[in-house]
Amino acid sequence: MATLLFIERGYHQVTTAEIAEKAGVSVPTLFNYFPTKEALVFDEDTEIEAGLIATVENRQSGQGILEALIATGFRGIDVHHAEHQQQVAAFMALVDNTPELSRYAKDMWLRHEKALAQAILRTVKNPLSQCQAEAVAHYILDAFQRALRAPDPDQALGAQLRLLANGWPE
Repeated sequence: MATLLFIERGYHQVTTAEIAEKAGVSVPTLFNYFPTKEALVFDEDTEIEAGLIATVENRQSGQGILEALIATGFRGIDVHHAEHQQQVAAFMALVDNTPELSRYAKDMWLRHEKALAQAILRTVKNPLSQCQAEAVAHYILDAFQRALRAPDPDQALGAQLRLLANGWPE
């Protein structure tokens, strides 16, 4: 609800009091669940990170990390529906054009990157350094972001992760 209001009217034109009222809660209660106004936009932050970690840690025996991420892809999101693509474009524009949201998104993805790197280190067959695990995690998360902006997100995600898995054939 909050994100739709921000997209429709602009981030700075919507107050937390207005959001709390529409949600039927007090402002302090709203902030019990969302510690900042920016967190209202990224309300799936925890679920996204948990899903990435679960995909890595709970993959089938013998299944590689990238293979599991490709198989999971954008499960639960109808990325091919035209309305969804319009919503993604509007959401990305909101984040890109609002400095507070851009900063929050970068910080959020950095947290996800560190958590994903740790999951990779815990589960990978061939040892990696911390630096390597963080680089792989960074590429994976960037692949998801870029794929969401592509005409065929599932295909774009698979192509990017296969490039990481197979190497760049110069």
